[in-house]
Amino acid sequence: MTTSWQKAFSTLSAPRLRELYAAAVLGQHTDASTKELEKLTTAGLLTTHGTVNADLFQEVLAASARKKPQGVDRFFLDGRLDGLPRNPAERTAVLEHLTQRLIPADQELSEREVNLVLATVTRDIPTLRRALVDYGHLVRRPDGTGYRRA
Repeated sequence: MTTSWQKAFSTLSAPRLRELYAAAVLGQHTDASTKELEKLTTAGLLTTHGTVNADLFQEVLAASARKKPQGVDRFFLDGRLDGLPRNPAERTAVLEHLTQRLIPADQELSEREVNLVLATVTRDIPTLRRALVDYGHLVRRPDGTGYRRA
């Protein structure tokens, strides 16, 4: 059973239940009612045998820990590009991901439209636009008036 920290804290907010839990931690005998023991057990603070759940805090921390981003998501922070990777293979993967995600297929965009789309993921629009062109993900018209997916 996975217990949330909210459930454990909510239960411990009651002074009587907090005292009973403290007594259990200290190994002291209590006059806890069946209902009180049930509340402590339901909250995950005690096991079904009435002993302290020694793993509770590790379980709660593990359940609320942020998952480490994988793949190209490692290079984004709150949905925005946190800089282009130095590794060429990773850089290519990020640029490919952005191209697929942001640039419509079979449609030409003006530079202004490309800039607006890139602004959703970066503040450094010229660098990202140039990288997309240099790495062959975008093709720019010779006069610079339009861009399309390669």
